[in-house]
This record gives sequence, structure tokens and C-alpha cells, in this order.
Amino acid sequence: MRLIVATRNPAKVEQFARLVGDLATVEPLPPDGDDAPEDAHTLEENAIAKAVFWSRRIDRGELVAATDGGLLMPALGNRWDPVQTRRFAGAVGDLDRARALLALAHDLTGDGRRIDWQEALALARDGTLLTSWVATGVPGLLARDVDPGAIAAGQGFWIPALWICPESGGRRLAELSAEELASRPDHWWRLGTVLRASLASVAA
Repeated sequence: MRLIVATRNPAKVEQFARLVGDLATVEPLPPDGDDAPEDAHTLEENAIAKAVFWSRRIDRGELVAATDGGLLMPALGNRWDPVQTRRFAGAVGDLDRARALLALAHDLTGDGRRIDWQEALALARDGTLLTSWVATGVPGLLARDVDPGAIAAGQGFWIPALWICPESGGRRLAELSAEELASRPDHWWRLGTVLRASLASVAA
């Protein structure tokens, strides 16, 4: 089975490959083409829209997965919209985006810096939504500084460089080993469980 992931981000493609294991061959979008709209009011609606959009444009019968994720930071109140996590600072790079978030949260202290991540995942085929899920993971704390090298190493995943893990001795998410990441019951771990079950059902 092939699974087309509605992204050109190599880090996300690798993430999907780890999630599905040998149940499917994971492939990215073609290198050229329009981007799907991301103007919905919720992460799940955006994921669904992207999955349906691309499943209409990919070869007939192909299974397409799309995600949309956002940072949850309750203490910021209406100053923060998880749906705009990647776009809140405008058309800037990941390092400037990280610095803008730290500036926005500069006045927060203690539990006010608590963060979580929510990820929505949708599966579609031939323009029809098959299913969708939403998951959150293990909460953390927003750091007060950022290492540009850690941002670059994230290959498009910039939040791990800012994410302090209290359950791992205060280390940052970007510092954890692959084995440690795989054992965390985060949003990817939870989505992977339902995704693998869905793929197995489709294959059957």
C-alpha cells in the first residue's frame, strides 16, 4: 500500500514512515503544484481540507494523509490561536518565528509557560474523507531562549527547540534521543496507534 502524505516537509514524511512501519510505503507530494488552502477555524478542519484537496489531484485510488498541528498555550488567552502557529509571525523563517513566540510570552512565568501540542490527522481517497482524528500529547514548558542550531536541526519542526520536558529532567524535546522520543505518549504516538489500525483495516 502507498500512503501519500500531503506535505513536502521531509521531517514530516520521515515521521509518517516511522508511524506506519511496514504497513505502507510513505511518499511526499509531487515537488510542484499549488498548496491546499489552510484557512479553516480548527486544526481538524484544515487537515480534512488538505487531505480531500490532494486526494482529488493524486492518481485515482491513492490514499492521502494530511495533518495540521498547533501549539496550545492557555496563558496567552486571545493573544494566541493554535491554528496560526506557523503563520502568526508572518512570512518568516523558523528562527524568527521562535523568537517572535518567546517575545510574545516574555511576561509569563511558572505554570503560565505551560504548553501542549495538538495534531489533527485526516485520511482521504478520491476526494472523499475516510476518517479524521485529533490528539494532544505530554505537556511541557516554554523555554526562555532558543539555540539557532537546534532550530536548523529540526528541519521544519521548530517547537522542539523551545519545549522543556519536566518529565525528562528539564531537557528540551530537541535534545531527546530517538528512543526517548519513541517512548513518549505524545500526539504522534497516539495518532500512530489509530492510523495503523485504520491502514490495516483498509488493507484487509
